[in-house]
Amino acid sequence: MSFNLSSWLRFDPVLKRLFKYALPYKGQMVLACIYMVGAASMSSLTATLLGKLTDAGFYQQEAWVIVAAPAALIGVTLLYAVSTVMSTYMLTKISQSMLVTLRMELFANVLRLPFPAYLANSTGLVSSKFVNEANIALGGAVSAAVVLIRDSLQVIALFGVLLWQNWKLTLIACIVGPIAGVILRTISKRVKRIVRASQEAIAAVLSRVSESYEAERLVKVSNTYDFEMARFSPINEKIRHLALKKQVMQGLGTPVTQIVTMMGVAVVVAFALFEAQRGALTIGEFITFLSAMLLLMPPLQHLAGLNSTFASISVAGKSIFDLLDMEQEKDTGTHVLENSKGAVVFENVRLRYPGQEMEALKAISISIAPGEHVAFVGLSGSGKTTLMNTVPRFWEVTDGAVRIDGYDVRDCTLSSLRSQIAIVSQNVTLFDATIRENIAYGKPEASDEEITKAVRAAALTDFIASLPEGLNTRVGEAGNLLSGGQKQRVSIARAFLKNAPILILDEATSALDSESEHQIKLAIDELMQGRTCLIVAHRLSTIDNADRIVVMSKGEVVESGTPKELLDKGGAYADLYNLQMRSGQNA
Repeated sequence: MSFNLSSWLRFDPVLKRLFKYALPYKGQMVLACIYMVGAASMSSLTATLLGKLTDAGFYQQEAWVIVAAPAALIGVTLLYAVSTVMSTYMLTKISQSMLVTLRMELFANVLRLPFPAYLANSTGLVSSKFVNEANIALGGAVSAAVVLIRDSLQVIALFGVLLWQNWKLTLIACIVGPIAGVILRTISKRVKRIVRASQEAIAAVLSRVSESYEAERLVKVSNTYDFEMARFSPINEKIRHLALKKQVMQGLGTPVTQIVTMMGVAVVVAFALFEAQRGALTIGEFITFLSAMLLLMPPLQHLAGLNSTFASISVAGKSIFDLLDMEQEKDTGTHVLENSKGAVVFENVRLRYPGQEMEALKAISISIAPGEHVAFVGLSGSGKTTLMNTVPRFWEVTDGAVRIDGYDVRDCTLSSLRSQIAIVSQNVTLFDATIRENIAYGKPEASDEEITKAVRAAALTDFIASLPEGLNTRVGEAGNLLSGGQKQRVSIARAFLKNAPILILDEATSALDSESEHQIKLAIDELMQGRTCLIVAHRLSTIDNADRIVVMSKGEVVESGTPKELLDKGGAYADLYNLQMRSGQNA
């Protein structure tokens, strides 16, 4: 066995950082250690009792020993069981409390990551840190602590009492094995039920994390960080509760089996003492039996495995802290933007993605008047969506400035800036909640009258009236219980309710069939009234009524004008228009 805790803590900053999460629970840790000391001392106490009972039974031939020995062994075993269960429970309680704190910190940080971080880290990778790595890091720490403290004390105590003789448990196994098997099978069934419930809770956490992670733009624009934290907290607590129940049941396995085993031993001891008084059993045979009961090797093997255990904990902990240490989105603005008129200006805007040599946006200058509807068109990769993402500061410009009402968006607080912007995109974000809750996302205080008005404006009235539960109908995960058109209209109703002066439409109808597109177009036309609209369009038929069209290519503006002007000009826009006509698209 080769294990050195001090060397791990001295040279591994991850373990030291994990240990800091346990500091608020110093009192519970001391109590857990007391229980572990009690559990460890029971082994040496058992050996001591057996030695004294041997003398009394084999040498003094005292009759009372036949009754006292089994009683003493059973009593010590019960104390061992209580100490073991309580120490494990206390450590699990500490670790689960630490997990709750760690997951809340992770979730808070994930919600506030900058936009590039969402692109660099997949949903599954981030979600696994909340479950797998967190459980390995802190759950493994509990197991390691139990082994380190309890088993070390057992080894010390057992080496001090018995350092000799091999052990055999054949007779005891034959007596106790079937009984212990039945008990363990019963416990196992209970554990399986708890595990299933735990897996469901974990799945709910992954779903919640995935939803919020993929809805990062909506969360930021709606400024619903606290709301998301409140939704996440109850599920997080449920996992802690189930984990405690699971650990209690699993923890019962060893002590219960030990109790059954020692009851069998007690019977054998009584029989052995009876036989010894008749001269049929030698003291050497009796001591050999006792040595077999001490089981010195298992704790030694457990301690020998701690190196790999702490290595796993360190790796998992580093994975967690890599995410936790990611820099949050910078809110450098001080100006509170309120009651915006909707004037948007792109002033020589340049943007280069991290690690890229080529610029994604190249010296773009566009002035958009309040209430003006401007469409941005171009082939995929031309920079349309990237340009839109600079308005709510999802992407920070490399050079130049984006201004709203004359204010550089970098000088505005993120909360006030995004409160003036609504986004409707082709990738609709809906949560596994009711239609009402999805529409009122970001504005939970909205009245029934406001919601009804938004529903009417989004042409959802007839659809909702057809549902037995109306607005209280759940939409399923990611809105999978609704059609594409229905989901889009819910998102439009959400935008109506927000009533922001600036509206970004990012290919809002590109994924819909012609019939749904027509219905959505009517709702969007209603939504656009009185607002400054920035429209990213793939289907050119959806921008016939735009005040102006900006054609982009390779991050640059190549031409700009009204639809008629651009068609008459016969340039890039006319080429796109004719291309869609020839390919049979709805142009």
